[in-house]
Amino acid sequence: MKKKKFFNAKIYRNDSATEMIVENGKITHLGTNLPKCDEEIDLNGKLVLPPYVDPHLHLDYVYTLSELGQEGAGSGTLFEAIELWPQFKKTLTVESVKRLAMKGIKDEVSQGVQHIRTHIDVLPILTLRH
Repeated sequence: MKKKKFFNAKIYRNDSATEMIVENGKITHLGTNLPKCDEEIDLNGKLVLPPYVDPHLHLDYVYTLSELGQEGAGSGTLFEAIELWPQFKKTLTVESVKRLAMKGIKDEVSQGVQHIRTHIDVLPILTLRH
């Protein structure tokens, strides 16, 4: 198991700690003068924050308008997107929902989001493609 030590950090809400050890992607130790590790990375005083949480994302809607040949709603409004959604919803398949949802998840993670609370359209109840 490879351990990484990050030092010279400013850790959010912890004024006394300047170092952390990460094992298997999880922070296992916070403090100062922590033991040596396989890899040591100087953060040069950078701020370490908890990951972001996206509290409201429709993974069954994400990127659907770009699939219609548009880069989102032309006006940029939620109202236009809601108006366009029914025409796109007719073309959805289980595979297309999965593909677009995975693209959305990967984009969220690439921007530091670690938790997503998603909302799914389940109407009409008979299709349940989402």
